[in-house]
Amino acid sequence: MQKYLYQDLYDLEDTYWWHKTKRNLVSYFLNQNLKNKKGNKLLDVKCGTGKNLGIFSKFGDVCGVDSSPEAIAFCKERGFKNVTLGNIEKMHFKQNSFDAVTALDVLEHVNDDLALKEINKVLRSNGILVVTVPAFGWIWSKWDEVLLHKRRYTLKILSNILKANEFKIIRISYYYSFLLLPILVIRNIKNIFYKDNYPFRFQIIK
Repeated sequence: MQKYLYQDLYDLEDTYWWHKTKRNLVSYFLNQNLKNKKGNKLLDVKCGTGKNLGIFSKFGDVCGVDSSPEAIAFCKERGFKNVTLGNIEKMHFKQNSFDAVTALDVLEHVNDDLALKEINKVLRSNGILVVTVPAFGWIWSKWDEVLLHKRRYTLKILSNILKANEFKIIRISYYYSFLLLPILVIRNIKNIFYKDNYPFRFQIIK
């Protein structure tokens, strides 16, 4: 993600429906699948500006890792101290450290195979991994480029790479699928009318 977008994310993460809905979905999944409702140890990979850390802390002790110094600075501005600068493909955490790992819109930025191997290493036996990724390569746009995406996924592609890295899939699906047509329309309009000044902001539908 481009550096200037961290301020934008920080300003909108509390209130923007896209982020709020995603947090609610992930919280629901964690609540349904973690054996202990409290007392867990959680890791938010590529924790961004840190709003998720506060929400997920209701399930236990949570820490964050991000490769961006800007992201870490914003997390600390929110009051979170248990955040560290690091590379998801080679994290410093010990093996079997976490009951749950969240990787929300992360895999598309990195070598996903290496990242999943590293996550598998730090997860405890029967630990939970929650992943979100952007879907469908055919809706690739300039927004993906400014976010520094390397790829988009289908359910089959994501399923295959998870299974290849020894993850058992509990549930996998498309979410926000009802927005597919509006997203296509809005992106086409932006591509036509904003060729030289594309509006790269989170408050505009992704």
